Amino acid sequence: MIDINKSTVEEIFSDFVITAEFDNDVEQLTHDVYQMRQQYPRQDNSNVGGWQSPVFGPQCSTSTLSQLPESLSELQWDVWEFINSIIESKFRKSLRKDHMGWWVNINDKHCYNSIHLHGRTDIIAIAYIKSKPNSGDLVVTRNDGSNYSELYHEYKHRYPPDVGKLIILPGHLWHHVEDNHNHDDRISVSYNFYTQINRIP
Repeated sequence: MIDINKSTVEEIFSDFVITAEFDNDVEQLTHDVYQMRQQYPRQDNSNVGGWQSPVFGPQCSTSTLSQLPESLSELQWDVWEFINSIIESKFRKSLRKDHMGWWVNINDKHCYNSIHLHGRTDIIAIAYIKSKPNSGDLVVTRNDGSNYSELYHEYKHRYPPDVGKLIILPGHLWHHVEDNHNHDDRISVSYNFYTQINRIP
């Protein structure tokens, strides 16, 4: 006989999604993004249609970084500082400044991003600077097989791309962006961040 009163249930390997708001000038950001689209060829990664910029970060040349719009550089560091404060308080670690990346996504009508994850990236973030209703939710999916078990009823979470919203999650979580059913573009900036190896004392 097994005594149920002496058993324990422990939930392990929990993940997180953080939502926040930023007050950077989205009109200026939108203007600068469209200027960038004229300068850089479209990249093919998770995007199906639309336009995705190259990845920018410390690995880029000084001349490349100096030509980037100030509005996007400011947003990058605002996002870095916000996430770093959370990582320091919750995990006793800090983000690296010498290893990060960001890029811009423009999804016009019927364009989307296929399901993917960000490999060995510790933290990813998405900042929404232009969107309208029905322009494609971010869908985060559990990747541990729970979607095949009757024990779990929620294995997907949806996040609408509200302008001024920042969404932060671990890089190992699978996610995708739904079709844009609106005539207006859906614009976001995505970020990859990495933590320092050593913990903060």
